[in-house]
Amino acid sequence: MKKKIVICDDDALILNVLELALKNERNDVYLVSKSRELVGIVDEVYPDILILEIDMPWLSGDDIVRELRKSEKHADLPVILMSTKSHGKQIASDCGADAFLSKPFELDDLFLLVDKLSRP
Repeated sequence: MKKKIVICDDDALILNVLELALKNERNDVYLVSKSRELVGIVDEVYPDILILEIDMPWLSGDDIVRELRKSEKHADLPVILMSTKSHGKQIASDCGADAFLSKPFELDDLFLLVDKLSRP
């Protein structure tokens, strides 16, 4: 069965690159460019992993993670936060994300985290 990966970032280029990197015969990839739409899509898709940017208009990635962690349905959803912020790792830890990637990052680092955190 394919893993469902939801990626949320307001940068279309990053979404496209991550889709190209992660979409294959083992993964279905869902792209979200508007953070305010993300929780609804997560409810609909019920992904195996969520990858999202911290710094976005409307809702920040850490606010979204806090909201998901309050939900019984998504409390255990594996989440990777990414950012260029120097204190991004602390933000990710504080909100309950499972991992952090500092932009720019190597795709191999992303692949390792996705494999490590994906639901079986």
